[in-house]
Formats: sequence, structure tokens, C-alpha cells
Amino acid sequence: MIRVLHIADLHIGVENYGRFNPETGLHSRLSDFLGCFDDAVDAAIRQQVDLVLIAGDMFKNRDPQPRHQREFAARIRRLHDANIPVLMIIGNHDTAPSRDAAHSVAVYEGLRFAGVEVARRPQTLRYTTAHGSLAVVAIPWIIREILMVNFTELRTAALSEQEAVILQIIEQYVAREVATLMAEDPLRPIIVCYHGTVSGAVTGFERQLTLGREIQLPPTTLMPEGVDYVALGHVHKHQAVRTQPPMVYPGSIERIDFGEINETKGYVMVEFAGKTANWTFHPLPARRFVHIQVDASAASDPMEQVQAHIERIDVTDAVVRVSVTITPEQRQLMNHLPLRQRLEHQRAHHVARVDFEVLAPESANEVIVRRMGDMPSPSEALVQYLQKSKRSDADMAKLLELGQQLMAEAE
Repeated sequence: MIRVLHIADLHIGVENYGRFNPETGLHSRLSDFLGCFDDAVDAAIRQQVDLVLIAGDMFKNRDPQPRHQREFAARIRRLHDANIPVLMIIGNHDTAPSRDAAHSVAVYEGLRFAGVEVARRPQTLRYTTAHGSLAVVAIPWIIREILMVNFTELRTAALSEQEAVILQIIEQYVAREVATLMAEDPLRPIIVCYHGTVSGAVTGFERQLTLGREIQLPPTTLMPEGVDYVALGHVHKHQAVRTQPPMVYPGSIERIDFGEINETKGYVMVEFAGKTANWTFHPLPARRFVHIQVDASAASDPMEQVQAHIERIDVTDAVVRVSVTITPEQRQLMNHLPLRQRLEHQRAHHVARVDFEVLAPESANEVIVRRMGDMPSPSEALVQYLQKSKRSDADMAKLLELGQQLMAEAE
């Protein structure tokens, strides 16, 4: 029986909502992400899987810091030493939204690390394992500029027709590669691995992090006859988009923001009995995020009510956000510092924000929000600004894309 560990969206280097640990020399959130990755690596070695398939976004961005590269490489080396092949698919965070060929794991191409493959362009990889043969058709993050260089029909297409042409190019490529594999060995399991969004997937916070214009593929594009499992990456919420053949997002390995507060993080173990794929989801010990919401607008002593509410909640080792609704008259009674101190006393890992939402007079149909605590991330702040600007959806999408490109270049 062939076993494949399918994981995605490691985002090594995300260091929000934490602190530097002088004992380890690492940011506490980096340790969170690495700890979850360690658990997945341990499982791969313990069960002696035939392949570890990382479906994109290995790092936060395409220029990871040396310590991030070092820690990631140490985990890849553990798999290498256990004679477990590794295939990494390039995601949108691993490469620039342009024709620049550099990406976050290019060093593995240069070193030709035995058993470690990087798919930065569409390609097909064939594996011979102790338990049988296996093939993977890899489709990394789609970059329009690269496709336009290689396909005349895309360069000559009208702007409104380009997406349809791209879908046709991808569909024909996958169908052609799968047909070739089936002609070689009709009994060999075939995986199609894609980093991106497929239609019907439930997306979330990762859309705010996406760099470049995104193309959604219809599920049928990736599942011509002969495909036994579709391994997806990019969407942070674990889900099965299709059941036959299984089309699965493992989700990210750690929570990045409060938009993922209720999502279970983990990896997927796939077992092939012939050309039948059976998969199971395995949770990882992601850091808890806790959002405490208190309506103190009717309280004579709102600070006392909020503190009493906080004391009843277990925030141990959690990233915590507090939202308190108050009236304009109560504003002078509120102070975020004692609330932070209370949460720290209760051993919260990090207090992200303390927000005081001040109700406007009943004559005004609005809520004025006064935020205290940590500032939102640049990406989150940009989204909030554009939402308030009342621009068209098309304009917002373009401005968000340009803003995120600038942030990526600045990083």
C-alpha cells in the first residue's frame, strides 16, 4: 500500500501575535509553525510514507530569512535521512507575481538534494517506491505572464478572453499528461497536485494574503479519467471539494489570523490500494485563538463587568482579542491596560487587540469604533480602507492586488 503525506501552506516566517524567545532565539510564532511541521514530519517518518507532498507556500514570502531557511532545511533533511522523497509545489507566496524565476526554495534546485524535487513549472514526476509506482502531475501557482510567453494563443487573445484560454491550456495539459501516464501503466496511482483555488472551495483569510490575480479552476480541469487523488494547496480551510476522485485541501498547518479562529489545522494521509485513494485528516496542535466579546453598554461599571467576564474564560497559551461594546458616556471609564494585565495574569500567550466599540446615539444609524491595542497588519488595514472607500468590486480587487504587490516588494 502506497502512503503519501499531503500537507500545504506552511507559511514559515509568519511571526504575528507573539514575542521573541531569548531561550530558543526564535520568535514564539515561528516555533508554533515549526512545531506543527515537526509533528507532520514525525508522522511521515513513523509511518515510513512513500512521499511527502507539500502543495505550496512553504514560506511567508519568496525571500525567507536565513533562520527560516535553516529551520525549514532541518526538517527536510530529517525526511531525506529517512529516505522519504519530498515534492514541493511552488505557491503564490513562494514566487513573485511576475516572470521573475526566483522562488523561496530555489536552493534545493541548485543543490540537487537527492530525493527532494521542486515543481516551479507544470511537470510530471514518476516515483518508484518500495510499495509500488506512483505519478504526480504538478501544477504550481499560475502566473499569467509566464503562460503568455509560452503560448501564442494567450498573447493574441483579448483581455476578456484570457482566462478562458488559460483554463483550456491547463485542462489540455493535465489531460495529455494523464493520458500518457495511463498508456505507460494503467494500474499506477496518479495524483494531480495544484496550488490555487478551485470552484466550490470555501475560502477565507488567505484571500487577503494572495499576491497577484487569481484564477479559479473548475474541478473537472484537474480530474480527467485516470486521476485517483487531487492534492490541493492555497486555501487555508481543510475541506474535501470532491469525493470521486478525492479532491482535498489539507488547509494550513497553523492559524494566521482571527479569520481562522474556528478552523482545525492539520495534514492529510493518503493510502492507495491499487488506484483507489483513501484519505484521513490528522489535526495538528495549532495555537488557540480566542475572541472575547462583551456588551457592557448597560453596565454601571463596565470595566468590572469586562474583567469579570475575562476571568471566566480560559485563555492559557492563547492569542486573545477583546471586543467591548460601550456607550459614549462610558468611554471615559474604559482603559485597555488593566484588561491586558488581567489577560497576561491568566497566562495568555499574546494579547492581539483590545477594541472599544462605542455605540453612536440612536439618531445615527452607525457604530463608531475606537480601537486600542495592536495595529492591524498592512494587508488587513488595506482591506479595511478599501471597504470603507465604497469603490466597485473590480476597482477594489485591482487596488488590493497592486497594494499587495508593493508590500511584497517592500518585504
